[in-house]
Amino acid sequence: EFQTPLRLDSFQEIAALLKSKWALGLNGSVLIANPVPANQEVASDLIESHIQQALTAAEKENVKGKETTPFLLKHIAENTSGESLDTNIALILNNAKAGAGIAVAMAALT
Repeated sequence: EFQTPLRLDSFQEIAALLKSKWALGLNGSVLIANPVPANQEVASDLIESHIQQALTAAEKENVKGKETTPFLLKHIAENTSGESLDTNIALILNNAKAGAGIAVAMAALT
C-alpha cells in the first residue's frame, strides 16, 4: 500500500518522527529523501541523456546484474568530464551531514 509522503524540513522533525515510530513499536523502514544541493546538481535533461546513453552501452556490452551500477556510474562520469562524479560526491557529503544532524537531534531528545 502506498503511503503519502510526509515532508519534514528539519533534523529535529525527522528525529521526532523516528522516536515516535520506535516508541510505538512500529515495524518497517523510513525513507529519508535528501537531494543533492541544487548548486551542485547536473541539469536533469543533461543527466537523463547520459543515463540513456549509458544504459544503451550497458545493453550493447551485455553488462548485467551487480556489474550494472558501477558500469553506469563510470560511463556517465567519463562522458560528463567528471561533473556527475562531483555531483555524486556532493550527494554523499550532504547525506553524511543529514545523518549527523539527525543523530544530534536524536541525542537531544533523550
